[in-house]
Amino acid sequence: MTHLLVSVAFPRSLASIGSSAFEGCSSLSSIDLPAGLTSIGMGAFAHCSFITTVTLPASLTSIGPSAFHLCSSLTHVTLPAGLTFIGEAAFFRCSSLTRVTFPAGLTSISAAAFSGCSSLLSIDLPAGLTSITSTFDHCSSLVSIHLPAGLTSIGEGALSGCASLTSVTVPTTATIRLHVFPPATTVLRLPPKSMRDLQRWYEAVDGALAYNRCRPLIYGWLEAQIRLGSYGPDGAARQRDREEFEGDLALATARGPD
Repeated sequence: MTHLLVSVAFPRSLASIGSSAFEGCSSLSSIDLPAGLTSIGMGAFAHCSFITTVTLPASLTSIGPSAFHLCSSLTHVTLPAGLTFIGEAAFFRCSSLTRVTFPAGLTSISAAAFSGCSSLLSIDLPAGLTSITSTFDHCSSLVSIHLPAGLTSIGEGALSGCASLTSVTVPTTATIRLHVFPPATTVLRLPPKSMRDLQRWYEAVDGALAYNRCRPLIYGWLEAQIRLGSYGPDGAARQRDREEFEGDLALATARGPD
């Protein structure tokens, strides 16, 4: 009789998972890692094509290269607050991945870490991140990416092949290598201060919306008062020219109140 591995019970004392430990376990569907785990080795869960969910403990600091390579059924990942390292191709071609939550303290992401994640819709990178390389290339469904104001370098091909990305705002202090964006992507350069002010606007509006639960009314007020266009993720600003939208907001922020 053939027995298929569908789940794993990890001991509480486990501190690390070695390289290729569960590589190719195609019947494994979910992973709940123990609270004391600090590292996941290279290719530990690569080619586990039926994994849909992964629970990463708060203690985790390192995800090795190709750790979840080609986990094509994985739908979302919340990276823990203490994570400091994401290895090369860690989530390469996780084609069902729609959402990734990045921790605020993350300072670097290796090349091709999320390359080919063709279902990713939006990315909000943490404020402490200083560089990206070919990190998100060929994320073909990506429509929105928030780059932090402190970003200093965007490597070659970082967002190449992201055919749905129509516009992106980049700090003027960041160097941009060759073939970073698709040819049709509009790139708006803003000083880091303006980008931080812009982000504060986003956060303030999102907070007000969450509190008041009246999204259409607040968006309408914003359109009338500061000429931003429909502000929300479901509004017309996502279909219209985002360069004009963000440029108007940056100008309003720079001028301050009348």
